[in-house]
Amino acid sequence: MRKERISSLLKTEIASILLKSVNDSRIQFISITEVKLAKDMNSAEIFYSQIGSETEREQTARALRSAKSFIHAELCKAIRYMPIPRLYFKFDPRLEKNMNLVNKIRKLTEEW
Repeated sequence: MRKERISSLLKTEIASILLKSVNDSRIQFISITEVKLAKDMNSAEIFYSQIGSETEREQTARALRSAKSFIHAELCKAIRYMPIPRLYFKFDPRLEKNMNLVNKIRKLTEEW
């Protein structure tokens, strides 16, 4: 239960930091989809989705890696009552897969 609350808090705070504090044009149109904390809560995988080309996704991944320490520092300021885990950003392809599936269904229904 505690782990889920912390994951939810991190997800909300990271999304807010990305929206309000990170001024990098390479980080656009992304959503934080999930935060998975390690069992020892010393690290967290931050999953994000993005609509865009492969090149844009690669640029965003580089931008998130370079902003990681800034985001961590901002989390430390925002959440003072707990140690902040190491952050690892990972692309979440589920949104893209779902959009592809919806497009295929639309195409099939148009053909009928």
